[in-house]
Amino acid sequence: MLRDFKKEKDMPKEIIEKYKGQVPDEIIEIWKNYGLGSFLNGYLRVINPDDYKELVEETYFRGKESIPLFTTAFADVITWQKNRYIGIIFYKEEDFDIIDSGMDFFFTDIYTEDSLRNDFFDLKLYEKAVKKYGELEYNQSFCFVPLLGLGGKKSVDNLDKGDTLTHIYLITELVGKVGIDD
Repeated sequence: MLRDFKKEKDMPKEIIEKYKGQVPDEIIEIWKNYGLGSFLNGYLRVINPDDYKELVEETYFRGKESIPLFTTAFADVITWQKNRYIGIIFYKEEDFDIIDSGMDFFFTDIYTEDSLRNDFFDLKLYEKAVKKYGELEYNQSFCFVPLLGLGGKKSVDNLDKGDTLTHIYLITELVGKVGIDD
């Protein structure tokens, strides 16, 4: 199902049990068979939902109905929403979108559908960033400096490595939450 998976550690059994019936069976199988780690050449990370749940609830207008599943190399969070949709929160751009309805083809499409990868993942910039700065650790993301919302440019020259959770909190404190007017 997941090509080139690089395992970080096992998903805690209590998390698997907690989210059974709340996330698609495909996610439960990934947690059981692969655990936590990265795939798609390190661009996507399988995460423990509980590590990101509070953040998503506090910073995204659909946060209470979203279960965080993955993060991207640019600190975007991919969620399972309303027990039906795969969503993505683009914190760096204060935006969000729905990737797909249902999980049936997601894991095939991320490897085979150029339109999905081009619309939701910035793989070309990621490849340039890895070439310039090296691979990311599991808990890291490439962070725009200065933040895009503060006038930064979306360029490989304006990237730095940072802790994913810390970076998302920084974005939401300095630039704003996604879909929430403070």
